[in-house]
Amino acid sequence: MVFKKLKARFGGGTTLQTHVHTPVAQPGGLVNGVVEIVGGEFAQDIRYLALAAEARVEVEHGDGESRQDMRFAHQHVAGQFVLHPGQRIDVPFGFALPLETPFNVIAGSELRGVRLGLRTELEIAKSLDKGDWDPIRVEPLPAQRRILDALVNIGCRFKSADLERGRIPGSVLDFYQEVEFYPPPEFSHAISELEVTFLTFPHGMDVLLEGDRRGGFLDSGGDRIHRLSIGHEAIAREDWESVLRHHLHELGRRRGFFG
Repeated sequence: MVFKKLKARFGGGTTLQTHVHTPVAQPGGLVNGVVEIVGGEFAQDIRYLALAAEARVEVEHGDGESRQDMRFAHQHVAGQFVLHPGQRIDVPFGFALPLETPFNVIAGSELRGVRLGLRTELEIAKSLDKGDWDPIRVEPLPAQRRILDALVNIGCRFKSADLERGRIPGSVLDFYQEVEFYPPPEFSHAISELEVTFLTFPHGMDVLLEGDRRGGFLDSGGDRIHRLSIGHEAIAREDWESVLRHHLHELGRRRGFFG
């Protein structure tokens, strides 16, 4: 299945098309496809062909915020070769996504605030053309999906998702994903919003739960964070609905004179 065809025209009429064949990938998995290169009017010395995974990230400034595309993985798919006039070369690829790759699809539905893509790079002689974005779709790992499902099961309602620039301790990326929920009705008096962030490792994952607490008597409110470290083997054993309900209770518990 081809989601989008990229076309970039280089000197001499060389054209480039990137086809993504993987309908939905997962963090740590592969995005498969092929890059089609067609030679132009004269022979050209191709130095390399590469792909880069990029994410559209929110960046905060002193006077507001902006969005920029940040690279988080890079892979060469072909080395040096000569492209002859009119010659067509198809270069298949299997692009490896990092385990911390954010997701932008849940149960087939797009997360509009999370934009991910592959950018194709072709260096001809000493001229580098980065081409355009080819969108990719990434769904949560089963362990991540279990936590998200448990939040919905206890009454959380999805609000939004985005990517923010910054480094969380233990992370290898320079940005992180936040999935925002409205809390269940039983906690809405204490928490106005719940933000969830996943950090995934080969042995397991950390789940960051950040509750935006409402203020009260002798309690100014503000954010409170709980960090859960979960081994992959524990996902199927725990009652995550009960575990998460407990953490929401603790996130919303007041610290005033009487609480």
